[in-house]
Amino acid sequence: MTPIRIVADENMPGLAPFEALGTVRRVDGRRLTRIDLADTEVLLVRSVTRVDRALLEGTPVRFVGSATIGTDHVDRAALKAMGVAFAHAPGCNARAVAEYVLQALLLACREQGRTLRDSSVGIVGLGNVGSRVAQWLSALGVTVLACDPPLQRAGADTVVPLTDLDTVLAADLVTLHVPLTRQGPDATFHMLDRERLSRLGPRQTLLSTCRGAVIDNQALRERLTDADAPLVLLDVWEGEPRIDAGLLTRVRLGSPHVAGYSVEGKWLGTAMLHQAFRLWRGESAGVPVMAGERPILEHPVANEGDLLTLLRRAYRIDDDDRRLRASVDDIDPGRAFDALRRDYPPRHELHHWRHRGEATPALGALLSLLFDPPGAGSAMPAPALDRP
Repeated sequence: MTPIRIVADENMPGLAPFEALGTVRRVDGRRLTRIDLADTEVLLVRSVTRVDRALLEGTPVRFVGSATIGTDHVDRAALKAMGVAFAHAPGCNARAVAEYVLQALLLACREQGRTLRDSSVGIVGLGNVGSRVAQWLSALGVTVLACDPPLQRAGADTVVPLTDLDTVLAADLVTLHVPLTRQGPDATFHMLDRERLSRLGPRQTLLSTCRGAVIDNQALRERLTDADAPLVLLDVWEGEPRIDAGLLTRVRLGSPHVAGYSVEGKWLGTAMLHQAFRLWRGESAGVPVMAGERPILEHPVANEGDLLTLLRRAYRIDDDDRRLRASVDDIDPGRAFDALRRDYPPRHELHHWRHRGEATPALGALLSLLFDPPGAGSAMPAPALDRP
């Protein structure tokens, strides 16, 4: 079999299956150009690479894989017209993002003097991440309000009932989980605009881990100067990697678009692309298996404070916040932002461990979901493949 020539983003782990097929050349995904693809048949990217006709035209690339949930960085229509197959990895890091969100919600409740269980949480978007967050919060007994117009129109069977956006935005805590789209009846670009941001009050929390431009960042920065502004936590920003330093100073916690940056999520994203590549070639996809022992994590969980401590034994959002705030003082903040992502320290999802410790019934139900390995009680996500 003729070796395949592959170019991959330097931040992608788990490339051994592709290396067995040919030569893999690692590149800086943000600085990738058409010249880099002059002798390339397979391109593997993450969200920092814009993939369109301008990048691919005149190259031998016939398969593009993005190890990401979102696809707003890819012109899928152009690829299809050019006869280029495209695959991505919906759900690959959904657990990592959901753990981030759960920790963020608990931190916000602690700061605002409330319990999560006695609060209402509004979820905008019930895709892979939003539905998982809804499932976990429901297991804890939290009142969950959710909005997803496409699912509602389709009459989909969702983990929680669906309502309208305004109702969801009135919840105590609001978390955003939508793709970034700029056209159509459900366009999400600046979905939270100046007017909607003005309705959020000081007893509310706003959290976003989807795409920066879903919130009008300039309007948010101005809103956060008001005495009655909501508490805000952001993982995503307009203009990445050059973020608004003034906005960062006004949010409670910020991170450099790393909510899904777990060891397991990154590995699974690459593994799902390999599955899709095999399917594209007419082969059996196989099932990804991440080998390794699961050490014991011993920690009793009698209340939400214990749950927060448990989550923070695996990962602390405030560590990312500290690193991000330091990065904006760099001579080149954009480069520093990218370096935070490139050099991100290893972070494991909770199912890396086996939990041992006493827990109340409600918390025990949630813990069983948090520590359940993919492919056991929970389904293993499948790649999405666009054939030309």
